Amino acid sequence: MPREIAYNWLDRAAGQTALSAEEALFVLRLQANEDTAYDELVRTYNASIFHVAYRMLGDSAESSDVVQEIFLKVFRNIGGFKGEAALKTWIFRIAFSEILNRLRWWKRRRRFATVSLDDSPNGSGSGRSVAASSPTPEQALQSKEQEAAIQQALGRLSREHRSIIVLRDIEGFSYNEIADVLGVSIGTVKSRLARARGDLKKTLMRYLSVQHLR
Repeated sequence: MPREIAYNWLDRAAGQTALSAEEALFVLRLQANEDTAYDELVRTYNASIFHVAYRMLGDSAESSDVVQEIFLKVFRNIGGFKGEAALKTWIFRIAFSEILNRLRWWKRRRRFATVSLDDSPNGSGSGRSVAASSPTPEQALQSKEQEAAIQQALGRLSREHRSIIVLRDIEGFSYNEIADVLGVSIGTVKSRLARARGDLKKTLMRYLSVQHLR
């Protein structure tokens, strides 16, 4: 989008956009194809999009692939962004569309992800919950087992319930943000979250019971 057209959009959108002035200017830089703006966008959202993708897909390699597809789609469509929603919301709408498409692709081919103790949300074999200090071998193994249990429990939830848990309890999105990303009401977010938490708790309690018997 030519720079002068983008600035005209900013003038028209004043007082009507969901963006702050700072975010609106950042969008203009993206629409003007500034390399530094693209780099900043990736730095800002890459980790959180990857973690969401991993929690939904349960596979680091697949998550990395879908993250690349998500950013390509964001870059291709940023010219049409008009500020009706926050940039974060718009990006995660695209992210969930791509992630859920990948899940449907798996289902059509009867492919189900399995979780390895060596796989993790950051692809390095250590979950996000591992402490920064060096754990003992026993602690490291227990952390990996817990991470695998959480991921397997998430995998047993429906896509709708898993999406809610990932966005709210893992990524910390607000109810309003989740409603905007998933295109549902806040009431639906809250009811799905309650059911999803109950189902997840039951699955994890079974895991903890087994651990206690060891």
